[in-house]
Amino acid sequence: GEQPRPRRTGGEDRENDRGLRGLVGSGSSQVGLSAALRARDAARPTDEDLARAQERLVVVRRNWVPREDLPRSPR
Repeated sequence: GEQPRPRRTGGEDRENDRGLRGLVGSGSSQVGLSAALRARDAARPTDEDLARAQERLVVVRRNWVPREDLPRSPR
């Protein structure tokens, strides 16, 4: 017959690992719908987060030239 696998101690870590694998592992997600929706809501930025980002964020576009300054191709 099949030998039962020895159970490791720290069952909570095991549960956390399984939850994490459900999020980042290959194949379809093992996370339930309500857990996925809760995670989405928890990750949603607040108005304060957005305001702070608006003040602090600097966007750098490397090698970017405004469209008007591009050389025109002769037709």
